[in-house]
Amino acid sequence: HAARSTILIEEFLRRGWIVSVSSYGDGLRYFKRAGIGAKPVPGISYGVLPEGKVSIKLTIYKNILLPIRFGEQVSRELSFSEDASLVISDSRASTILAGKILGKPVLTILNQFNIRVEYPKYKRLIELVEAVAQAPGEIWALSDEILIADYPPPYTISKQNLAIPESLAEKTSFIGPIMERVEGSAPRKIVCEKYGLDPETAPIILYHASGPSYERRRLTSLLLPILDKLSGKFQFVATLGGDRPNRSYESLKVFSWVENPVELLGVADAVICRAGQTTLAKALAAGKPVIMIPIPAHGEQLGNALSVSKQGAGLALDQEKLSAETLERAIRRILSDPSFSEKAGEYRDLARKLDPVEYVCSKASERVGLAAPGRGRA
Repeated sequence: HAARSTILIEEFLRRGWIVSVSSYGDGLRYFKRAGIGAKPVPGISYGVLPEGKVSIKLTIYKNILLPIRFGEQVSRELSFSEDASLVISDSRASTILAGKILGKPVLTILNQFNIRVEYPKYKRLIELVEAVAQAPGEIWALSDEILIADYPPPYTISKQNLAIPESLAEKTSFIGPIMERVEGSAPRKIVCEKYGLDPETAPIILYHASGPSYERRRLTSLLLPILDKLSGKFQFVATLGGDRPNRSYESLKVFSWVENPVELLGVADAVICRAGQTTLAKALAAGKPVIMIPIPAHGEQLGNALSVSKQGAGLALDQEKLSAETLERAIRRILSDPSFSEKAGEYRDLARKLDPVEYVCSKASERVGLAAPGRGRA
């Protein structure tokens, strides 16, 4: 969410708005790396087991004081938002509540409305957790407008998590994923030379690491040795989201951080990634079929992977069954069946018609009665 918020913040600043930003955890670190002076608020997160699987028990344990933590968030947001003309929340319920308490117009950006909990055990506990997890929806509904940062149906990536109540339909819009424009990158030959790839030999497969830091590092530690085994059959290039590999891989092109990952999306024949909505949206906007490895037991990512698979633009692999054999089989299927690229191309064509950043900026101006700069909170 920090990545798409950064795109919006930079555009508002370019237009002369005064923008105040708050975040926590990985999002706060992302903003600081982007040169955005975000203000810290108390964090809320889910629990993760050592193997990178979402844990219901750990999530409950980590959030045993959730009402207090949420109240602290609202208190901070009240002080941050007092002078704002407009409040924009990217999914955070505390920001919306603070904005409405202060009588501010609120725009909310979402890519999920129904939080799904995936866990085969403890069904009664799951029912309780899911009931609590729906509470943010009551606060999201207070927004003046809800902007869904996803492709319109039937191409919606997070469709499993976007059962919007009929009562909110009139103030809900599918605006498209908020991300960098992926068209117009440098010629394939120049990009390949820049990253040490050969456009004339084996297919180029991009591993794009993204998402929460622990789960991202866990997948990278599992995947790089597998890519190393398969490096004689494909060209692999990996971007690690700021992480560093635990050892060198001479047969792979591994980059801790890439300033312009869109370049690599442009030259890749397929993309290996988690199943986060923004990551999938970028790959599909570039017209690239995806091999998705969702975070285990992560309801949103499992739903995203199912949606894209059903649409025919990619394949999903279970992290617990990940091996050189299962990955090679998936890569060969993606590369040998042109329907995957054709379906991914449909997402690319749709992305070129959408302009979500302009849509958000226009709605913001409408809400504060401006055709000129204003003050905003993000």
